[in-house]
Amino acid sequence: MSKKEDIIEINLEEKIQQDKRNKQNMKKGYQEKRQKLQAFTNDRHRNDNRNPGAIVDITNLHYSVTNDELKELAQQFGKIRRAQVEWDKMGRSLEQGYIEFFYVSDAKKAVESLNNTTIESLPMKAQLRDSTIRRSMFKR
Repeated sequence: MSKKEDIIEINLEEKIQQDKRNKQNMKKGYQEKRQKLQAFTNDRHRNDNRNPGAIVDITNLHYSVTNDELKELAQQFGKIRRAQVEWDKMGRSLEQGYIEFFYVSDAKKAVESLNNTTIESLPMKAQLRDSTIRRSMFKR
């Protein structure tokens, strides 16, 4: 064999080894992503009554309570998606709203603490919304 053929053969062997390493790294990266996804899924569905997506309905709110104040009030109980005060077409408060929590256990804590709590001398009512009912909020 000549030097040129030796160089070509060495380069070919290096290329094969490099392809094997790339495949192994790709497989390893895929396995790491799968493990992270599995850990996230296990965390979301763990069996401690922290099922995602619980809504607490709040009624008898004082007319001066804003979305930001309701959100600030709810954040002490856990992670929330949104807190919303309901308004009519004229921009006046309907004196009701809702807080959407990420987990049921946080929502239950909020209901226990917020129910009959007075804000601006009005005792507000908090109640866990039935998650089986798909309806528009506070339809009249």
